[in-house]
Amino acid sequence: MGELSRREFLRIASLSGFLTLSPQAEEILKLTKRFPKVRRGIIFLVGDGWPLGVMKAYLEYAKRVFNIEPNLTKLFNDPRSVTGIVSTNSLSSVVTDSAPASVAWGTGSKTANRVLAVLPDGRKLKTIAELAKERGLSVGFVTTTRITHATPAGWYSHHLNRDAEDDIAVELLNFRPEVALGGGRRHFEGRKDGRNLFVEFANAGYEVVLNRDQLRQASLKKPLLGIFASSHLSYYIDRANDTHLGKTQPTLPEMTAVALSILARNPKGFLLQVEAGRIDHAMHNNDMAAGLYDCYEMDMTLGVILSFIERNPHVLLIVTSDHGNAMYGINGTGPEYNHSTEALLKYRNVKASFEYLKNLMKGKTPAEIKEILVNYTGFSDITIEEAQEVHNKLNTKTDLLVNDFWYEPEATLGRILSKSIYQGKEGGKMETKLRRGNVYFTSTNHTAEDQLYIIRSSSPIRIAGRIDNTYLFKVMCDYLNIKFENPKMTEEEYRSKYAIAITPEEWMRHLELHVA
Repeated sequence: MGELSRREFLRIASLSGFLTLSPQAEEILKLTKRFPKVRRGIIFLVGDGWPLGVMKAYLEYAKRVFNIEPNLTKLFNDPRSVTGIVSTNSLSSVVTDSAPASVAWGTGSKTANRVLAVLPDGRKLKTIAELAKERGLSVGFVTTTRITHATPAGWYSHHLNRDAEDDIAVELLNFRPEVALGGGRRHFEGRKDGRNLFVEFANAGYEVVLNRDQLRQASLKKPLLGIFASSHLSYYIDRANDTHLGKTQPTLPEMTAVALSILARNPKGFLLQVEAGRIDHAMHNNDMAAGLYDCYEMDMTLGVILSFIERNPHVLLIVTSDHGNAMYGINGTGPEYNHSTEALLKYRNVKASFEYLKNLMKGKTPAEIKEILVNYTGFSDITIEEAQEVHNKLNTKTDLLVNDFWYEPEATLGRILSKSIYQGKEGGKMETKLRRGNVYFTSTNHTAEDQLYIIRSSSPIRIAGRIDNTYLFKVMCDYLNIKFENPKMTEEEYRSKYAIAITPEEWMRHLELHVA
């Protein structure tokens, strides 16, 4: 694996204003130049579990390490952009999961955690994707998670359990989007019911592609299904550094460019949801570097989108996040916080996600684990005692969970990389005994803070600064001249009639499915 160096970031640039670690950057540009002009379209870009803390870290890295102006900054400063914050509560809780958050955007109605486009009493909710299809628009979904995962599924699936992804894959086939790109091969072939959905999609007229080369060679003249991993796509930091992963799995900018090339052929218009889905998983894992570089990939994707919108100024762009996660925060450190910037930039030497490291460390001794961690994190002062702690977490099933740190050894790794020790001398200055990074997490769970939204439109949009997530459904309907309202349920009605707590075992299984 090669190191993500500053030189590489500076070496590879593109005319449309975004950078990529991929050596195929110019090929993406060729795709963008093939974009036809369109009369109308909606692009809904989701940073799943994209807290403001990791956005701040990315913007600092863009300036101090990558030497670029982020596309996100360009969008912020565009006079056609409206920016504010969006609340995220579900019917279940002040803390939502991705399923009801996506449903809120897509239907204008609240539902319960883990529920897709249906109210807890079974009433179906018609989604913006279904409404768009009824009016002849093309619809597409692009994600770095499984294509059957909650965010895309919230716009095409009507299911009470987001974890029933074999069923949800069938719903995707029945929905017939013009484009569906992401992971989740295990829900299309090798299924318990024996069905091969790749064959069924092909019989329905789809071009089916299963790796990066096939995607790049797609005809763009047929509906397209692209599934590039058994589960989620790998983190961007791993795809950029591991030759095999980089060759087999496409980048989010590449998938988005291909999707737009197909969807834009429809003269009636299109609706495209794009999800940088693994930011959320990095936050669950308390993995600062993986989250940072997936934000970088999201920003490159925004570059592709802005390039498209330059030629198609009437396209509506919405950028937002569904919920916070793990309360990612850059901690002030050192006297007068004067070590904070230096500490943040130390993560620049990390070369792999915790997910990747976890696989490398399985079956290894503490001494071998220490060597792996030093090599892949750049922190040469990791101790054998810390490596032993990671070894213990890898090899011990924990029944007692403290402070909602579910994912191990990932949470332990996050804490080790952020560690600092100071020693104060009486009457003297505070001395640093150990100084690593300074990103901290409060748990491995979702959090309740409001999220950012940015709406870019060619015509003025009147919108309050703080909105509910259901309001984005109205924004899309107004743009498409659709007058439609779904049924609603109140929190009180849900809690009095439908709230059923799942067992701890079911919850643990959900958490394993979510990130793995």
